[in-house]
Amino acid sequence: MNCHDVKSHPSQQAIYWLYEPLLLGFCLTQLPVFLYEYFTTDKYREDFRQRFGRYSPETRSGLRPGRSAWIHAVSVGEVVAATPVIKSLMNQHPDLPLSISTVTRTGREMVHKSLAPKSQSLFLPFDFHWITDRAIEQILPRFLLLTETEIWPNLIRSAHNRHIPVMVMNGRISSDSYRKYNLVRGLLRSTLSQIHVFGMQSQRDADRIIRLGASPKRVFVTGNLKFDQASLRIPASEQEHLAKGLHLSPETPVLIGGSIHRGEERIIIEAYRRLLTTFPDLVLLLAPRYLTEIPDIEAKCSQAGLLAERKTHLWLGERRKPSSSQFGRVIILDTIGELSKIYSLASIVFVGGSLLPIGGHNLLEPASYGKPVLFGPYLDNFREISRLLKEYGGGFEVKNEGDLTAHIENLLQDHGRRNMVGEAALRAVEENRGATQKTLALIEKFLM
Repeated sequence: MNCHDVKSHPSQQAIYWLYEPLLLGFCLTQLPVFLYEYFTTDKYREDFRQRFGRYSPETRSGLRPGRSAWIHAVSVGEVVAATPVIKSLMNQHPDLPLSISTVTRTGREMVHKSLAPKSQSLFLPFDFHWITDRAIEQILPRFLLLTETEIWPNLIRSAHNRHIPVMVMNGRISSDSYRKYNLVRGLLRSTLSQIHVFGMQSQRDADRIIRLGASPKRVFVTGNLKFDQASLRIPASEQEHLAKGLHLSPETPVLIGGSIHRGEERIIIEAYRRLLTTFPDLVLLLAPRYLTEIPDIEAKCSQAGLLAERKTHLWLGERRKPSSSQFGRVIILDTIGELSKIYSLASIVFVGGSLLPIGGHNLLEPASYGKPVLFGPYLDNFREISRLLKEYGGGFEVKNEGDLTAHIENLLQDHGRRNMVGEAALRAVEENRGATQKTLALIEKFLM
């Protein structure tokens, strides 16, 4: 299939005239934040320009128009999931420059941390046709890869107009996204017709993208890249180094709350307080989804009488001594991009964003280390993975604080069962890998 095989009906082009005013309305609500950052922080000015498709001479020198590939991953999770594909492309095509765009600054920091210096890090331009045309004109990639549900109509149309093939990889359509996409089915059908190939995570995702307007001939089930990313475990020597830096002995039981959202920290802190009566040596390691919430978590720990320490302080040797009224030990992860490594130290893991209607976060990272995984009922973003973990016996759904406490207590009391559950979680990961190779095969066939 070549670029000229993918065309949208002329009558559908009028829908873009409706899309851009709606997008403009949303952008205007965010404008005060952008302007404040632009005029108060010098380092954000280049970020702001890039969102308008304007690049500094230094950035332009690394774009390699006509030669590079453009990969878009919205934030940290998507960058991490796409990393096996990106690194495979680097290895198989060392002369293929890569431009990787994100929406968030934390995502961009992750690109710098794990994929530099062999890739160019950019911010995704605003999705207005006059901006995306400018960005495409300057980057001029050989092909464009979009991760998961990052379907941007004008960016895709600008690429299509320049005969640049587009692929959705690791695609998923959650129930919430499916309902929203149905409201703009006309626009979406036109956009999907300009995408060359879809690599979807599951048959459910494939069926949904087809019902929304994608051609069945261009939709393939590749599996979830997160299963492959989860295989990138750190060696035992690095685990020992992490444990030493956090002053954790091999015998210390560690409960990790990963990607915790506001409201969930209260639940897990209270569960931890109850568990300390039976397991006084238990350590709680909390990794908030957003670092801005750390002061609030510290305040809640203080109110609960718990000793709380930040990871970076411990790493510098700055240990706090508990007061006479403090008990327990809470470590707060205050860095970006380290959670997957930290999971290696856990006895039991609870993955956040799941006790509240948020959609959940990556369950596979702790499972890949053979850890029992607990999660709440709100896991629409990881429904298939949670189903698999429950089927294998490697994960359990908890509904509230009492349920969470009971599951942790049972696993801590029975070491043999805890190991058995962890082994089942690892088996669920290992038996469902392979998405990277299937995705690479589609890239080679449809885009290269």
